[in-house]
Amino acid sequence: MRTRRYCSMAALVGVLATAITVGIAQERESPRPDLSGRWRLNRELSENAEAKLKGMHSESPGGQPAGGHGRLAGLFGGPRQAQMDEARGLLLDAPPLFVLTDGSGRVRTLTASGRKEKIDGRDVQTKWDNRRLVSETSLGDAKVIEAYERLANALQLIVTTTMKIRGRELSVRRVYDAD
Repeated sequence: MRTRRYCSMAALVGVLATAITVGIAQERESPRPDLSGRWRLNRELSENAEAKLKGMHSESPGGQPAGGHGRLAGLFGGPRQAQMDEARGLLLDAPPLFVLTDGSGRVRTLTASGRKEKIDGRDVQTKWDNRRLVSETSLGDAKVIEAYERLANALQLIVTTTMKIRGRELSVRRVYDAD
């Protein structure tokens, strides 16, 4: 009986050791990417935010922004679009802090701690999700999720912005080339 218990424990220890080794190896294979740099919007590879937003409006009764979409339109079109077009850079200050400066000089600091914090009266939570830096901002009944990522061998930054409000969702993918 003691031998059977010993064999079971030895097998369990072996399985755990293998799982830990595989987990460590996977973590080493996928280090967090360097997002720092100066980036310029690649219009050819990016989605048209204004067209997607207009499509969302046309689905609403009378073609009017429904459910507060008008107040969030600036996140995807208009002045906000112009700011995103000329992204000056996402600069790595000191982990886990990331400083984003847009084309108009507006600066936002994201803390990749996974904890909620108040920024300009909004709840913001920023964390790493594998090789993507994900920032989720709550605006009343709406959520805006921004994911920043770099492909392994590409000199491009991909920013996917998703707006969720009252069961509706709009996502815009932008590709930036290293400047």
